[in-house]
Amino acid sequence: MKTYRYRKWILHTHLTLLSVCLILGCGSEQSADQADPPVPVAPALTDSNLNTPKDISSSGGETVIDGIRFQVPSGWEQVALSPAQQGMIAASFRIPAAGKDVKLTLSSVGGGIAANLQRWKGQFQLKPGELPVEKTMRVDGVDAVWLDLRGTFDSGPAIDSPVASGMRMIGVAIPRSPRDFYLKLTGPREQLLNVEAEFQDFVKSARFVQ
Repeated sequence: MKTYRYRKWILHTHLTLLSVCLILGCGSEQSADQADPPVPVAPALTDSNLNTPKDISSSGGETVIDGIRFQVPSGWEQVALSPAQQGMIAASFRIPAAGKDVKLTLSSVGGGIAANLQRWKGQFQLKPGELPVEKTMRVDGVDAVWLDLRGTFDSGPAIDSPVASGMRMIGVAIPRSPRDFYLKLTGPREQLLNVEAEFQDFVKSARFVQ
């Protein structure tokens, strides 16, 4: 009889202790320590997260294009290349202060300077009595060719640009190895007058770094 009462007392004691633990939260600290950390949630995509191609603005300073360092005048804007230009053009600039239609492209091209100058001349239909103006200018110790053309400009099917009259192009060919380097400034005649001197300074700033 005493043994029965003792066992009943032990069982009652265990049940009492279990009830106290459930009420007071015994072992809750251990459970919290073992709980998995919250899964981080990525922020929602916004326009600022998207890497949309945009114009590459420039406020002036040095830039290196195909191994040639240039001093870019303040206000010139380097822009992303169009699909038609990619693979043919190394860099493209707009010059808003000169006029919205003024464009400058830079590229390294094979085939020889004489052949490329002749191709440029073929893109222009000159007015009667006008002739190309061609001269030599010194660029970082080498003789470059400055070619000035004025008339109706047809850039050809490879470049998305309409045929336009009253245009002007100043092209510069710089001899290099293995491929020569070319700068091509185009736009309406009156707009190129606004940037001719600045463009000449830009060309003369060229320094070979490779």
